[in-house]
Amino acid sequence: MSQTITIEQKTREQIAEFLPEAIRLAVASYRKFMRSEEDINDQGVITERNFAEHHKQAKVAISHIELLIKLAKWADLPDIAVIGDANAKYLQGLMAKAEAEIDAYSDEEEI
Repeated sequence: MSQTITIEQKTREQIAEFLPEAIRLAVASYRKFMRSEEDINDQGVITERNFAEHHKQAKVAISHIELLIKLAKWADLPDIAVIGDANAKYLQGLMAKAEAEIDAYSDEEEI
C-alpha cells in the first residue's frame, strides 16, 4: 500500500514539474491563434471556407487546455506540499487564466 502512495506522490511531482509550462504554452498558443488574421479576408471577415476549420482548431485548443486543467485537478494541484508556495501561487494563477479562456470560449459558443 505504501508503495502505491509513493508512486502516486512521484507521479504528482512529475506532473507538477511540467504542468505550469504546459498550461502557459497552451493558453498563449490559443490566444495567439485567436488573434491570428490568416483566415480573415480583405474586408476583415473570416471567410466561409475558413470558418469551419478555424472553429475546429479553436475547439481543439480549448479541449487541450481543459485536459491540462483536469490533469492538475486529478493531481490535486496546486499543492504547496508538492510544489512549494511560490509555484503553487503561479500555477493557481495560470489555472485561473486557463479557466477564464475556457469560460470565454463557452460564452461565445452560446451566442
